[in-house]
Amino acid sequence: MKHYHLMGIGGIGMSGLARLLRKDGHLVSGCDRHLSEVTRALEREGIRVYQGHSPDHLKGVDVLVASTAIAESEPELAAARSLGLPVWRRIQLVAELLKGGHSLGVTGSHGKTSTTAMLSSIFLAAHTDPTVLLGAEYKPLGGSVRAGRGAYRIAEVDESDPLFGLLELDVAVITNLEADHVAPDGRPRPNYYPSFAALQETMRAFARRARHVVYPSDPRWRILEELTQGCPRSRFGLLEGDCHTEGLELEPFGSRFSLVWRGETLGPITLQVPGEHNVANALAAATAALVAGLPFTAVQQGLAGYTGAARRFERVGELNGALVVDDYAHNATKLLALLKAARRTGLRVRAVFQPHRYGRSEQEWPLYAQALALADEAIVLDVYSAEEHPLHLSAAQIAQRIVEQLKAKGHTASHLGWEEALAYLRQSAAPGELILTIGAGNISRLGRLLVGQKEAV
Repeated sequence: MKHYHLMGIGGIGMSGLARLLRKDGHLVSGCDRHLSEVTRALEREGIRVYQGHSPDHLKGVDVLVASTAIAESEPELAAARSLGLPVWRRIQLVAELLKGGHSLGVTGSHGKTSTTAMLSSIFLAAHTDPTVLLGAEYKPLGGSVRAGRGAYRIAEVDESDPLFGLLELDVAVITNLEADHVAPDGRPRPNYYPSFAALQETMRAFARRARHVVYPSDPRWRILEELTQGCPRSRFGLLEGDCHTEGLELEPFGSRFSLVWRGETLGPITLQVPGEHNVANALAAATAALVAGLPFTAVQQGLAGYTGAARRFERVGELNGALVVDDYAHNATKLLALLKAARRTGLRVRAVFQPHRYGRSEQEWPLYAQALALADEAIVLDVYSAEEHPLHLSAAQIAQRIVEQLKAKGHTASHLGWEEALAYLRQSAAPGELILTIGAGNISRLGRLLVGQKEAV
């Protein structure tokens, strides 16, 4: 038994790792700048959590684990190094946990949480008793992690961490790749690459260390054909690839198709989550499961039973007869895919969007406006900073630019504050509407307040 201390333990990924270590019988503690319901839940489970960072936390610690966002200059981390303590980054701990079995990891710019959750649903349907590490809550897991006793270990792999290329997996799934988490000014900072080329090279290293790579045939991600060259690999896609659909029918809140695997039609698939992007996620999960040797019946049952991870087209409730749905979409590609799916519901779409991070939003705000044009009405909140500092535009200026571009093209849009948006939606929501709360910040709390839930999530 070792004593692991996790800096940044309040994050969804780090809190999940803490729980897995605890279930493996280790002593676990941690710290975070801000205490939350997540940290309070950890304390109820016997994990000591300190507020703030301090070298005083290191007493009796065997291994310090720091999230990517923790700078090397942080006194607690610097003190651990001076004391000679092993210092691991989060991805190194993920690597250790994956070494214990047949490993499957899912990464990419979009869809990795949903794909990993779908994959876990398939392995649960196959009764393999997997260990799972996910970047969101998923009810069948009882949280964001599952400590199983079977041979399979499944993890969502965050491509924003430059160390992810060091992982060695049995099956590596790449959902897609674009220039997200790339510094707009080329300056190094946590969770950003200096260039898209640097991100590509890390992805190449990730693929080369895997025994088998699963990647998309979609021409939008053609770069992955080159980055996975020379690796044992399988492709998935809506219309072509080793794994693809036949007779695809997109429905308001799901889809149906037959699954084709290496030229053979295996049988029908039903999804309870909407949009072409979720069909692609399901194909990625199915490909990985089939490569790992699972039967088609498990793929069929696992995907049919999948109803979504938290904050992935999550139905929160109703307000005045309007359906309120919460989604994590926080960059332009995700936002566009979400709104395309929302339009298929046949409901009047009212999108409440909170841009996330200054670096990303300064680059993508015109694309946000382009995607939000699919909504019948767009409400834009100020940028959620995620503790970043403005580059050239303020939080309000970015929101205003999005709204101005929408209005210039004749769309209904407004820039509102939090309380203004809450009051306006409570007064105007009506039957036949779909209210979407969208973003990676605290926007999910607004949706829950709309339907009468008092607690923040």
